[in-house]
Amino acid sequence: MSDKERRSPLRLRPRSMATTVVAVALMATCAFVPSRVAGQSPLDEIAGLTVDGELIETALRLLQRSAGVSLVYSPDFLPDDRRVSCACADVTVRRALDIILRGTGLTYTASRTQIRIVPARRAPSGVTPGAIAGRVVDSEGDPVVNAMVRIEDGPGGLSDTRGRFLVRNVLPGTHQLQVTSIGWEAGAVQGVEVQSADTTTLTVRLQRAVISLPEIRVAPGTFGFLEEVMPGTIRTLTRDEIQTMPQLGEDVFRALKRVPSVASGDISAKLHIRGGMDHEVLIRLDGLELYEPYHMLDWDGSLGVVDLNALSGVELAAGGFGAEYGDKMTGVLDMRSRTTAGEARTMLGLSVSNITALSHGGFADDKGAWLFSARRGFMELIMKMIGEDERLAPRYYDVFGKVSYQLGTHHLLSAQVLHTRDEFGLRAIEWDGNQAVPGLDEVDVETQWGSDYGWLTWDLDPSPRVSAKTLGWVGRLTRWRDGYQVDFGTVGAPERITVLDDRRFDFVGARHDLSIELSERAMIKLGAEWKHGRSDYSYSSWTSTPVLTEEGERISQLDSLLVETQPDGHEIGAYLSTRTRVSDEFTAEVGLRYDRMSHTDDEDLSPRILLAYNPKPHTQLRASWGLYHQSHGVHELDVGDGEVEFYPSERAEQIALGFEHRLPRDVSLRLELYRRRIANQRPRYTNLEQELVVFPEEEGDRVRIDPDRGRAQGMELAVERRSGDRWAWSASYVLAVAEDEIQGLWIPRRLDQRHSVGLNASYRPNRKWNLSWAWRYNSGWSATGWDYEALRLEDQSVFWSRHFRMIRQERVPAYHRLDFRVSREFQVRGNILHAFVDVYNVYNRMNLESYQYAATY
Repeated sequence: MSDKERRSPLRLRPRSMATTVVAVALMATCAFVPSRVAGQSPLDEIAGLTVDGELIETALRLLQRSAGVSLVYSPDFLPDDRRVSCACADVTVRRALDIILRGTGLTYTASRTQIRIVPARRAPSGVTPGAIAGRVVDSEGDPVVNAMVRIEDGPGGLSDTRGRFLVRNVLPGTHQLQVTSIGWEAGAVQGVEVQSADTTTLTVRLQRAVISLPEIRVAPGTFGFLEEVMPGTIRTLTRDEIQTMPQLGEDVFRALKRVPSVASGDISAKLHIRGGMDHEVLIRLDGLELYEPYHMLDWDGSLGVVDLNALSGVELAAGGFGAEYGDKMTGVLDMRSRTTAGEARTMLGLSVSNITALSHGGFADDKGAWLFSARRGFMELIMKMIGEDERLAPRYYDVFGKVSYQLGTHHLLSAQVLHTRDEFGLRAIEWDGNQAVPGLDEVDVETQWGSDYGWLTWDLDPSPRVSAKTLGWVGRLTRWRDGYQVDFGTVGAPERITVLDDRRFDFVGARHDLSIELSERAMIKLGAEWKHGRSDYSYSSWTSTPVLTEEGERISQLDSLLVETQPDGHEIGAYLSTRTRVSDEFTAEVGLRYDRMSHTDDEDLSPRILLAYNPKPHTQLRASWGLYHQSHGVHELDVGDGEVEFYPSERAEQIALGFEHRLPRDVSLRLELYRRRIANQRPRYTNLEQELVVFPEEEGDRVRIDPDRGRAQGMELAVERRSGDRWAWSASYVLAVAEDEIQGLWIPRRLDQRHSVGLNASYRPNRKWNLSWAWRYNSGWSATGWDYEALRLEDQSVFWSRHFRMIRQERVPAYHRLDFRVSREFQVRGNILHAFVDVYNVYNRMNLESYQYAATY
């Protein structure tokens, strides 16, 4: 017996390939600008911008995209290392530019079609400017970092890590000093006297701004991405960081692999959060649950179905989440699409993995906005690059569209559609002229996946303290798989398999959420939803497997399966939660959720408690406890394994603790602890070889797992510095255990990673170039070994059999990999061209997921 791999056209094995891939891509952002309304200034457009610690040039580029305005400036005037923050989603471009350009010595002028950024005027001849210096501190005398200090209509500067600031080039006279910082109440100092060629010193004290009750983040393990990040949530990745980091497919799901809570393989983009299964994560787009959020499901879900460029914000809750989220046990991924009015703008992208197009703009005097996104994938090219069988033909595309319209000041109506399609083909037949060559392995399979979603959203804000959202949706999922395979070389597996699998899932539903602020210290949230689904399963299979009779005779055992069923059911959910600010530092949320499923006859109650404590401005402590249930969905029957009955809801009890602290020099520290106990698990089917195969449900290594209970626990530590100079970096370490108890023995789960380390760094030598490295390490995954037995028959032939050892009691070697990306931006006639080169797996490391053996006699 050896560990030599056996090459077969029936096996899809990208996860065990040792491959170095180099990818080159281009992306361009183009503006198609219609004529403006006479007299309308681009400075009066809504900025729609939220940046935190970005380079000035990056902030200006994002402002062009979000507001749809044309900015003209010379990059030579911009400070190389100055970073700015601007919570400017609802202010004008004029106000956003005031914030971005403070302290730079730059100002702006505007015409009807463009805005020019130019150096501010100098002091009159013979007049020597002075300066204002000092410190910005809080009520206890601790420094306030990155506070903007400026004189009215004049220069300004940022406070450093000790709270010190210096405003240069101040004309002699009496001035008003303005001090602002995100999270602090604005301060002003009147009557500041500045003498010619002299420096005035003073101390400014700021008061911590009280975050409104609905905006307080009380859930531990919450991560924010892209521009729109909820207050109280530390942004883990900006759009610029995602676009400059090495990754395959420019996919938001793949970007989430940098989060310490997520475990995933190289090829799959599925999210396994803190030892959970991928289907235990609630994934939503603009409030709607996506049942199949991945492309290439025959390839273990290689990419997400939503283009990263169509999103404005992403939030991942991996710890404890509130009662408004139901029927999922381990996490919530909430994605929000862009809403950008103004001039029409179009972005085109081309990479080795896909081609993308995004267009958005406004209409009806910007009361309305529209967005269109389309993407076509070229996975077949990637398969060739990594050395996979050229007979593989995976293809996919997705289309997303959105139209929104503001009816008055209190009503916003939105309509969205999402359409995705996947096709996969594998044809491997040897021909001699017009005849198939007998006796050789053959496979001929075609699969198609499709999903269609359509939904309407009504946002109502009748008063500052009351908000409501109503959502109605309809959709369909389809799956079709047809083919056969002939494989005479695999021990313990069928020699012939034929499968015809046709499925459809139709669904409709509605949800209403209401939030009421009773006072500045108390609010309630309540809501209800109704869903109805109907599935149509049509599955048939036929297999022929060599077996040995008791008399020692080799025969072919024929098995067949036919399932025709059309289950349907409705689900009703309701929740009520109260949030109370017990003190200025302590906030508590208590909620209760009720869910009723007709097709499983389940009635589940899920109490949850979330706590947040902020002892200091830069320190947050969060804790959660709760029960989380997950029902057996109408569309989740494993009919290929003969399942036709639904199982009761699974249940998990989870405790999570989170600690976040901002250190000096803009370094942030994050520590998360969690423990989850799982009960009522339904049976699962898995292939012990852990390979991607054409018909996994019919293979000889298919087994049913019936866990008595499960557990997942761990610690996640992350340290990062994302701004301050040309370097940015992050480091993380995770210690985790994910196991199931089966007949008294604790068995590791499939992606049980006991230890994992992530190191990321980027270097920006100037405003045009960026170099990024990403290195990760994880201890080996659990695997199942097996032994071969050879028996010589009376006719002197040898009959091979295979016997599996204890399930998942072995470990494959640890894996580590280095990826690298170099990118550069070009400005071409007002447009932006982004080009990059990726090198994946620089030192060609093999990532084993399981062992494969070749038997010899």
